[in-house]
Order: sequence, then structure tokens, then C-alpha cells
Amino acid sequence: MIDVCKSNKTVAAFLEEYGPQLNKTAVICLIGLVLFAGFSLVRGAGDELEVESSAKSSAESDGTDTRTVSAGMIYVDVGGAVKTPMLAELPDGSRVDDAIKAAGGLKQEADMTSINRAEFLEDGQKVFIPSFPLDEDGNIIENAAGDTADAGSAAVSGKVNINTADSTALQTLSGVGPATAQKIIDYRESNGRFSSVEDIKNVSGIGEKTYEKLKDSITI
Repeated sequence: MIDVCKSNKTVAAFLEEYGPQLNKTAVICLIGLVLFAGFSLVRGAGDELEVESSAKSSAESDGTDTRTVSAGMIYVDVGGAVKTPMLAELPDGSRVDDAIKAAGGLKQEADMTSINRAEFLEDGQKVFIPSFPLDEDGNIIENAAGDTADAGSAAVSGKVNINTADSTALQTLSGVGPATAQKIIDYRESNGRFSSVEDIKNVSGIGEKTYEKLKDSITI
């Protein structure tokens, strides 16, 4: 372009005097454009990283867990007289019997008198299988086993678990006969587990006086 402009005397004279300065200015401008473009790219990348970091921090602060969680599963702690006590992961809707199988089945000394195998499980529930007393050789002490069975073998504490006890175990309670025992079972099947021992008063036929007789002998 400078060569073309030299054909004009006025332009030629201008270029002869100021040409070197113009070339330097053009070079400086070109360098400036390159630096500006580079700065824009770096800044854009930095903004993108900042947005990504901000999004990650936000997810962490609001408790969002990006890990995959198994849908429709529950965790149950299975212990006592089972072959492999464990924290079992089971499908929602599983029963006590499923938890026992997941733990490898029952030990020989397992006392199932008060355990309801058909009971539905809830997430976080503890399933404990009590044991009959054993002698030094690991054999069940028959007399103790018979006494425990007659008493309903409700629990290690000696109390009857009103959420798991069957009719036989419930009838070991003072003032509870076959009809009342069946009412207790029917109530929990219709309304779910008892949340407290006081809830047994919601069962038809069990009033305040009966509850006073039962409260020290029952548990949940």
C-alpha cells in the first residue's frame, strides 16, 4: 500500500518523512491486538472455571449428593442367633424372614418363639434373634429352653415385644387372653408398628387399668 501511495507526490513526501513512524505504530497496534485477544481468551477460560467451581461449591453447601443411591432398597441390622450378623441391604417390602436368610440363616440355638417371620421391615430397623441358653459344650439347656418357651421367650430383657410377639407370647402377659392377643396382632397389622408402649391402649379392650398391669412387661 505504501508503494502505491508513493505515486502521489504529496503522499510520497508524507511517507518519506513519517513512514518509519507509521510502520512502528502499525507494529505496535498489531502487538496490542494480539495481546488483547490473548487476554480475552485467558479471562474467558478463568470465568468458565469460576462458574464451574461456584456450581460445585453450591452443590456441596446445599447437601446435594451426586452419588448413585439404590432406589427401593432398605438397610436392616441383623444380629443375635444368626450365622452372619450383618447390615443387610434388602428390597423395600422385605420381611423378617428375608433378613434372616440374608444373614446366612439361623444358628441352632436360635429362639424363634416371639419372632414374627412375616413382619414387614423398615429402613434402619434392628432385627435381633434371641438364643436359648447353652451349656459348656454348646448344647441347648433343655430345661431352660422349656421354661423360656413357656414364658414366650419374648426378649433377652424378659419383656414381650408387642411389635413382634405372636399370640402365644402375648398371652403370657397379665390380663391378655387369646381374644385380646388377636386384637393386638390385628391392630398392628392394620396400623403398623406400635410407636410406644402406651399405644397399646389404642387396642380395643385395653384400658388404663389393663395398661398399668402390662407396661412393665412389654417393650417395642
